[in-house]
This record gives sequence, structure tokens and C-alpha cells, in this order.
Amino acid sequence: MRVASGTRESNTRAPSAPEPSTRDRLVSATGRLLRQQGYAATGLNQVMSEANAPKGSMYFHFPGGKEELAAAAVDRFAARITANMTSLLARRNVADAISGFFDLYIEHFERTDFRDGCVVATVALDEAGTHELLADAASRALHTWVDLVADALESEGRPHAEAHDLATLVIAALEGAIVMAKGERSVEPFVAARNSLQRILADD
Repeated sequence: MRVASGTRESNTRAPSAPEPSTRDRLVSATGRLLRQQGYAATGLNQVMSEANAPKGSMYFHFPGGKEELAAAAVDRFAARITANMTSLLARRNVADAISGFFDLYIEHFERTDFRDGCVVATVALDEAGTHELLADAASRALHTWVDLVADALESEGRPHAEAHDLATLVIAALEGAIVMAKGERSVEPFVAARNSLQRILADD
């Protein structure tokens, strides 16, 4: 018996999204743990459990071990932040975009009860002096963010040197506010930095 075309179409299911690979799960789990507890406190057994990954898979995907895995997590976190900043800068002037970015952090810290920090800041503060791969990953992230903001400031007419200095101030204020907000369990450092940067960046 032939099946009516309409019946056949109605039974057709849209393809489901592919399951994250083991490598993706390992990187994602490591990123979450780094934000919450730092590099030293993040053990491989915990990562494997969080990622629901089979034993031995970590060294298959990351022959360099925990440091290589953590560096990959830093890179992924940095790429996500870069995408968010790029989106805001494309839709707003720099002063408003940076204020909006601080607002996103305020909302995130309040929603997560100050559990999450910044992977880049955590690694830079705790491990960059003794782990070359992590130092390189943190440096890449910070330079990318500074360059992104500096380019946007230059497009608004700021001289190159001034744009770079202001962009460095923005990223330094953001990372410092993250550390202070976690330590104080308060969003006040974000608010103070946001308001000050708004005045500075809006000053012609």
C-alpha cells in the first residue's frame, strides 16, 4: 500500500543537533570548573566526571595533559567573550557598548551568586608564572580584547596611541572588577568601573 505523500511528510522529523564530542565536553567542563574554582583545585577526575568522558580520552585529545586542556578552555572562553564584545560594539558606540558589557557581568554574577569568575583572570593570577601554555592563552585573550576595543575607538576618531591606552584601561578595569566582585560578593565594583568608564569614554 502506498503511503500518502502528506502522511509521509508529517512523519518526517527534523534532524536533531549533533551531540557534543568528547573533546567539546572536556573543554566545556574544564571552562566551568576554572571559572568556579581555579586551575589548582580542578582535578582531572572531576573534569572527566563533569564531562561524562571515558577514561583515557583526555590524553587522547590533549596529549599535553591538564595544562593543554585548560589552555583550550581559556581559548574557548576568550572566543565567546570576544563574540559578545564584537556584537555590542557593532550595535552601539564604544561608551555604551562597554557599559552594556559591564551590565552583562552584573547580571551574570547576581544570577550565579558570584560563583563564576573569568577564566582568563583566574589563570593569569594563579598559574601564568609557572605554566607557559596558560600564560600564552591568557595573553592571547587579553591582547585580543584590547585590540578589539582599540579598533572601535579608532573608528570613532581617537588617535591610535590614545585608543590603545583607553582600551587597556577598559580591559584592566573589567578584570579588576571581576576579581573584586568575587572577593566582596558585590556588584559594586562593576557599577563603579562602568560609571567611571562611561564618563571617560564619552569625553570628547
